[in-house]
Amino acid sequence: MRPAEEMSAAYLEITNNGRSPQQLIGVETAAANTVEIHETQMDGDMMHMRPAASVNIPGGETVKLEPGGKHIMLMGLTAPLAAGDTILLTLTFDSGAALEVEAVVSLEPVSETDALTTAALRAEADDVFVGDIANPPVAVQDFSAPSTDADVTRLSDLNGRWRLIFFGYMHCPDFCPLTLVDYKNAKAALAEAAAEVDFVFISVDADRDAIELMQAYLANFDPDFVGFSADDATLAHIQPDYGFYYERRLDSGSDAVYTIDHSTRSYLLDREGVLRTTFAYDTDPELIAGALQWYLAHE
Repeated sequence: MRPAEEMSAAYLEITNNGRSPQQLIGVETAAANTVEIHETQMDGDMMHMRPAASVNIPGGETVKLEPGGKHIMLMGLTAPLAAGDTILLTLTFDSGAALEVEAVVSLEPVSETDALTTAALRAEADDVFVGDIANPPVAVQDFSAPSTDADVTRLSDLNGRWRLIFFGYMHCPDFCPLTLVDYKNAKAALAEAAAEVDFVFISVDADRDAIELMQAYLANFDPDFVGFSADDATLAHIQPDYGFYYERRLDSGSDAVYTIDHSTRSYLLDREGVLRTTFAYDTDPELIAGALQWYLAHE
């Protein structure tokens, strides 16, 4: 979002991981007296901003609130905003659900793309597989959580290397172990270039996925894989950046034995923690390795 003396605008992406459409119908924040969903409309060379009643997010799709389109207007700021500040926004949906997200104040205009994203889009147009490009790229929020590496307490401790990230849990019977096998095979396909990439498993089941157990679990695939056991508050903090989803199915077993519905996409961060692309579950490890090599060659 952009700072200003009396008003500002917030931009974000909303991913609907369900099958049914959702409508964003309201936004609240303590940072402004009035919050409205607005839409930019062009009439020839004239720009108009008008209130919009809602934003429709179809099932399985991502909708961007961005400059030149629908966005969130904050009017009557309750305090000055400075670059680097964060404010909380509560998004309300027609289903009755409410989602709290954190917005980072930036002095820089929101950019649709940068040089690496532009190059990736050109490569994609030339039928080069580079994953599902994050456009615009997202500077993900840092977090701290117990990890399987004693020297790593925050995601940013891995800055300087590319990171391929998966959100899952150790009791998962299929998607999680199969994805980790794919990571093992992608790492092997990278050969020497694998030294530039960390493969990261972030648990959405901190109550059961203790670090000492996760160390042994990940070692079954590769002892260099890094695991984080993130609690629900941490996951809620970072979820808007990635758009991942998880829900505990407590009706499917006892308190000790339950399943978790979760998204299965992998997320590629660059050396500075910027989300560049994602990979669908069951993408061929050779394709993933090829995409990683492309990004390493063009960074």
